[in-house]
Amino acid sequence: MAIKDEVGGSSGYLKKVRDHYLPSSKEMADLAFDRYQSNLGIEITKDYVLTHTDEILKGLFIAETEIFAERNNSILSSALPYYVREIYKRTDERYPETSASLERLEQLLNDCQNQRIEMEYFISEISETLVPIMDVVSFSQKQSAKCRVGNTLQNHLQTIFEKCDIPNSPQQQRENGGTIMDFVIPSLEAYNTMPDQVINIECQTTLKDRFRLTTGKSTDARIKRYLATATGCGLVTQRDINDITIEKVKEIIVSNNVTLVVFEDVKNNIITKIQTAYQKAVDEDPTSAIANDLQNLLRLSGNKIVTYKELVNRDIRSILVYWDNA
Repeated sequence: MAIKDEVGGSSGYLKKVRDHYLPSSKEMADLAFDRYQSNLGIEITKDYVLTHTDEILKGLFIAETEIFAERNNSILSSALPYYVREIYKRTDERYPETSASLERLEQLLNDCQNQRIEMEYFISEISETLVPIMDVVSFSQKQSAKCRVGNTLQNHLQTIFEKCDIPNSPQQQRENGGTIMDFVIPSLEAYNTMPDQVINIECQTTLKDRFRLTTGKSTDARIKRYLATATGCGLVTQRDINDITIEKVKEIIVSNNVTLVVFEDVKNNIITKIQTAYQKAVDEDPTSAIANDLQNLLRLSGNKIVTYKELVNRDIRSILVYWDNA
């Protein structure tokens, strides 16, 4: 078995280290809330969430990123000590390459204690032995971070809903074998009863090509479909600032009739970008198809691109009013 499979494969021992040092994604979200509230210095009440929805959601992302970085450092530095403590010479038959490396380290330690090797040789051998393992540990942790961040938005949005007393059914299938929906508001039962008064929210941390899978999850034209994302402001990665293009926005809100949910500054940037492109098209030819398409996109943007505060205070509230009076 290659060292990369021993360390980071499906049965690799790094998973045992992660389970020991890293909470579940939901527990991380709870820790992030506690840290953010502590840093804020006030209790985050329902009224506060309704007023500062976008700000809070960003703060939760930042807090979780900090916590993950701290825990990640522990995993990187503890991977081999954990192996020595819990696995080596006990249950290590599944990891022959790693154990062979540790046997080499033991021999080096013995030689060093008996003054049979020079420092330069010792350092060289240590590096040659450890670097392949630590490279795999580091790479595996980076991949793990990418997987975890996919759940981050959904977990923090769930926190927002809980604080605002918003009823919802997370991770639901309408039928056996159907696609799993991230959120159904107010409930899956309501979807089956009156789908045109129900909101389906899908979460995508960034808007790479996978957003097309999200927009195609629910084909029921009656349900109100939303795509929530944290991209566009450098919160997830510095590269995501240019993640939202006019073409993507058009595909989401026009072609698929899906409402896009973004942070307030991202919404303002999108609309400014569309306005600039529209003005340029008008200057070149006010009757062109491009100008007409951009004008339509600009017209739709007010209602089909919403902030998280607008989502909670306007769109979801209108749905809940209907069900309260039903």
